[in-house]
Parts: sequence; structure tokens; C-alpha cells
Amino acid sequence: MSAPICVVHAATMENLPRFLGFIDDVCADLDADSHTKYALRLAVEEICINLIDYGYRGRPPGPIELIAQDHDDRVTLVIRDRSPPFDPTFSPAPDLTSDAEHRMPGGLGWYLVKQLFDEIRYAADTPAGNVLTIVKRKAK
Repeated sequence: MSAPICVVHAATMENLPRFLGFIDDVCADLDADSHTKYALRLAVEEICINLIDYGYRGRPPGPIELIAQDHDDRVTLVIRDRSPPFDPTFSPAPDLTSDAEHRMPGGLGWYLVKQLFDEIRYAADTPAGNVLTIVKRKAK
């Protein structure tokens, strides 16, 4: 297991490329397969955009901290923030059967994250803020 690496930036759209660049660097260091890299990038983009657009809405942009850790058989990504709590593990599944014109917007990103990751845990209002942990098993 390697030591965790982390990055912290304010929750602004201008910082989204920095968060994605961090994940690209992590994936390069891990020599991650394309499926793992895709899953990690999609999750970081979805989670950071949701925190920027909804979590910190109406308040100054607070921090988003990403912590990545490589284990022998999996990659763990921890996302910490100080926005009002929102537990994505309870977000409803989107309507996947209706025409796109008749669907309610939203929910598809979280649905994809839930499909791509092996574990998702959430803890609200800890001393470190809200803590979302996602785990992706490596391809064998």
C-alpha cells in the first residue's frame, strides 16, 4: 500500500481541471487500466460539479479535498467538503425507461458512479467535514 496523496482547492468551476489533473496524475502513478481511470475521472467530475453547483450554492466556495490511496487490489478515493450534508448513497435511481424529452433531469451521474464503484460510504458532519469514500477494485 502506498502513502495517500491529496489535493485541496476551492469549490469553483475554475478548479475543476485541477481536480481532474490530480486524478490523471494518480492514475499515471498507479499505472491504472483504462476502466479504472475512466471511473475515477467520471466520479471526480460528477462529485466536484455537484459540490460546486449544489453543495456550496448560495455561500462562499469552500474546500474540496481529494485523497487517493493505492492498495494492492483497489484504489480508494476520499472526498471531503464542508458544504451542507448530502448522502449520495440514498439518491434515487434516474428514470432510464422514458424518452429523454420526458425524463426529469438529474441523477444520472450518481447512478453511473454507483455502477462503476465497488464501495461507496458517506459520513456527514465529521470533524473533517463531510466524507465520501469510494473504492474501485483494480482489474486483474
